[in-house]
Amino acid sequence: MNPITKVASTLCYVANHPLNRHRKLRAAAEWGFIQIAARLIPGDVCLEFPNHTHLLVSPRMKGAAHFIAPRLTEFEEMSFVMHYLRPKDVFFDVGANIGAFTILAAGVAGAEVTAFEPSPDSFRMLERNVRLNGLTDQVRLFNAAVGRRAGEVQFTTGLGTENCVAAGNGSSKPVGDLIRVKAITLDEASASIVPGLLKVDVEGFETEVFSGAARLLNRPQLSAMIVERSGNANRYGYDEAVLHQSIRDAGFTPCQYDPFTRRLSSVGPEVCGNLIYVRDISAANAVSHDAPPFKLGSLCV
Repeated sequence: MNPITKVASTLCYVANHPLNRHRKLRAAAEWGFIQIAARLIPGDVCLEFPNHTHLLVSPRMKGAAHFIAPRLTEFEEMSFVMHYLRPKDVFFDVGANIGAFTILAAGVAGAEVTAFEPSPDSFRMLERNVRLNGLTDQVRLFNAAVGRRAGEVQFTTGLGTENCVAAGNGSSKPVGDLIRVKAITLDEASASIVPGLLKVDVEGFETEVFSGAARLLNRPQLSAMIVERSGNANRYGYDEAVLHQSIRDAGFTPCQYDPFTRRLSSVGPEVCGNLIYVRDISAANAVSHDAPPFKLGSLCV
């Protein structure tokens, strides 16, 4: 995608985001201002998040502007997390980055969270966000990648939200420096505590994550998942369609979520993006329907 097309596409996304329904032109102008300010602000930015939580963001981190505006950048999936989880429920955040989903799950919904983030820089910001919101007793943190086996993997640095496990098959040349990071499996991490909701966003490494989660995937306590399907798996030589078929074979239905009606609707196997998977759509809809609303500024959903 050329730069002009990319900017135009982003402006359209920002203007049509649910948070900006009644302020489209102003939102687009603010996004442009943020792109400039993010390169000039010397320190970090503390953002208001739903229900009086906050998110600390480094404007210099690649991709940080999407946290700043429109904040709830993955609106449907973030809303589902806040509507689906209840206090004392268990949420696993694989690829937590600086902690946006972690803060929403623990700080807004009151869930117990286990968060995994291999990048040392992002992990430090994740720790700060957990402390900032007073959630240290609710959140278990792992500075580690998640994969098919325990050990170590090579990981990129300096790419912000786009950092990922370095491809080892020669299909993708990594950009920037590489570091060695610890790796664990979801089956290992869930041996004593099983999530009811699992989110996996690891820039194409999802197949490796689920290769180390065979037992977890068949645990009945795991009732819902959010899994990214963005086409990045080809850097590791994987076909994402195969992974997502295996998830359906395990009894999960791919869905999209409407936060305003509080309803999940099933989608076809060809749909990409962030997919919500549930074992029982009717049961999940009932849970979401009964959730208290979350508030952010004038938005109440």
